[in-house]
Amino acid sequence: MMLSLGVLGGLLASGASAFQAVRPSRTPARAFSRTPKLAAVVNIEETAPRDVGAMDEWATACGVQRAGGIQLTSEDGSDFSVMTTQDLPDNSPVLYVPSEMILSSSGIRQELEGYIEDAEDLLGRLGAFNQLPQFHLFLKVLMEYERGDDSPFFPWLNSLPRWFSNGAAMTPFCYECLPPLVSRLAMDERVRFINFWNALKKVEFLSDETKGNQDIARWAFNVVQTRSFSRDGVARIVPMADMVSIRRECFGFFVCMHTQRFKLIFLSCLIRPKCMSSTVQPWN
Repeated sequence: MMLSLGVLGGLLASGASAFQAVRPSRTPARAFSRTPKLAAVVNIEETAPRDVGAMDEWATACGVQRAGGIQLTSEDGSDFSVMTTQDLPDNSPVLYVPSEMILSSSGIRQELEGYIEDAEDLLGRLGAFNQLPQFHLFLKVLMEYERGDDSPFFPWLNSLPRWFSNGAAMTPFCYECLPPLVSRLAMDERVRFINFWNALKKVEFLSDETKGNQDIARWAFNVVQTRSFSRDGVARIVPMADMVSIRRECFGFFVCMHTQRFKLIFLSCLIRPKCMSSTVQPWN
């Protein structure tokens, strides 16, 4: 059962302050040449475990609501998804994510105004102007990564995959093994990463260690590529909702309210109970 509006208001009031935007300092770039020592940072090694349990607790504390029986599950300890342990009525809400948790390219662009114009200009010259919303998310992931456990998004970042099999993660040999069309699409994604990597050099508020580490940049790029969606020119990542897998036997959609809060509505399913599915649709 969903929480009452009164309880919801209390949850949002208690959690919202942790997500206030932090604008980059005007400190000269050379002052960022050494990453500050933090109690914990996200280990991006491919074999690093995903702390999904801590993320689940964090999401609940931040105001995420879910229908009864909704939980995170994994069959191999590496890949995780949302499942339900009980039947859900058609057209029933299953997940609510408050606006403070949502990463939005439009909000990030406002946060970084005056700091990223050179990088944006370079992407435009590279013919990647349509990728600017994803680039803004890419920068935000890197900013929060640098903050380590000081970031309010640390539990979510530490729950994300480290190993990816998309185009940007492949080697030239991998492309040769793919059918021609698939190979071209994979190589296009690699080109997008290279463009982001080059534009990253134009950003002064990130440390030299981060800007010079292609593994960190590729991880952040892959997070955005695999967990974001776009609508009306705005790219978004919705923590917790990004755990939902797409199953062809199911039909569901996100409801995006004008305040940017999100609900996941379960429409119908041909197999129960182990599935969730989503596409995106605005609140009317």
